[in-house]
Amino acid sequence: MKAMKLVVLTGLALGLAAGCSPYRTRPQMNYYHGETPPAGFIQVVHASETEVEFLITVVMPADHMYHLLLDGNEGWFPTGRMAASQGYRVTLRLRKGLRLEAGKSYRLCIGVQNPEAVQMETSNYRCLIDYPFVFQAK
Repeated sequence: MKAMKLVVLTGLALGLAAGCSPYRTRPQMNYYHGETPPAGFIQVVHASETEVEFLITVVMPADHMYHLLLDGNEGWFPTGRMAASQGYRVTLRLRKGLRLEAGKSYRLCIGVQNPEAVQMETSNYRCLIDYPFVFQAK
């Protein structure tokens, strides 16, 4: 009987500790603006309500970058990249139920850190490259 009480009390204590944890699965993040590349270095080559494909010819500082499509503070998409001399394409798909709106401004944020790892320590994410664009279906 004492063992059963101990197991129940331990379970309750762990549940309470997890419920009071400051970690949230989707905390509000602050995405700090990075450099905006000159015209032509990033282009939208295809766009629909549920995905956007970019052609990126900016030389990146790492072989693996994280690309985030931001509407305020929505969504992130990890991707790799091809050789910088050729540029690379990245297609960002929205989560189920989300849609891009024609004529609305969005941002492509490119960073070096995994946003999920960053949120464990802070709610601030630094974009190395920041590309604002207005969505138009192509």
